[in-house]
Amino acid sequence: MVNVVEPKVEFIAGTEINFDPIDSVMEVDFDSSPSETLMTFAGRNCYQSFSRPRPETANDADYLERTLFEQGHWSIAEHATATFYITGVSRAFLTELTRHRHLSFSVLSQRFVDESDLNIVIPPALRENDYPARKGLERVSSDNEYYYRRLTSVLAEQGLGRKQAREAARAVLPNMVETRIVVTGNLRTWHEVIERRTQPDVDAEMREVMLMIEDKLADVSPVLFGKDALVQREKKAARAERKKNKERLGSINITLDGSVYSMDKVRDLLERLGARVDGIS
Repeated sequence: MVNVVEPKVEFIAGTEINFDPIDSVMEVDFDSSPSETLMTFAGRNCYQSFSRPRPETANDADYLERTLFEQGHWSIAEHATATFYITGVSRAFLTELTRHRHLSFSVLSQRFVDESDLNIVIPPALRENDYPARKGLERVSSDNEYYYRRLTSVLAEQGLGRKQAREAARAVLPNMVETRIVVTGNLRTWHEVIERRTQPDVDAEMREVMLMIEDKLADVSPVLFGKDALVQREKKAARAERKKNKERLGSINITLDGSVYSMDKVRDLLERLGARVDGIS
């Protein structure tokens, strides 16, 4: 029997800290999560600034926002980790996820686990119940399930062990068959993966799951993954776009009265005149 499942993300482990050695040199900000306390301690250790000498970064949130988002010192985020149990995702999703090699994975084994009752994941674009293509996928999956059962039975009759029979029979299983994953990453890695894999043009299932993980991580570190972090990402994207436009425009030359001017020169001249041209200033 083919079963349709959908993605589910559960937070199962994260950073815990021993407050005593930290509190002996730095006053703990109890508005911070354990992960944020650890990142702050690691960052302040570099300069031995445990006394929080600067008022504008005296609390952990302001310190981390400046250190991570403004200065780009992301190494301190590598000390804190988060582990998730992800179910209801496809083998196609697994292929996308394992491209991020700084994450650590433990994955359901199709060699050991019986797939006779097939769980499948419908792609987000085809999840409407009345979508004809969805019905087609379910029919194909039923055929795959039949041939899987048939192959494991025939191979067992030929003397192969259970593991070897399933290993061979899994060849007929589709990309949309469910897998289950335990995945761990440090917060720098999670931030980079989420930043890249929540863009509108990425794999739809990947984007869906990364948004679910981001929502869970907002409790682990509100500074890195909460609403303020989303604003920071949008600002970073805007800065990158402005830089890209500036570089593109800087390579354009304009000829005026027989003289050649770069677009940078033209922009500077317009700014001195108080003018504003879209895409230039």
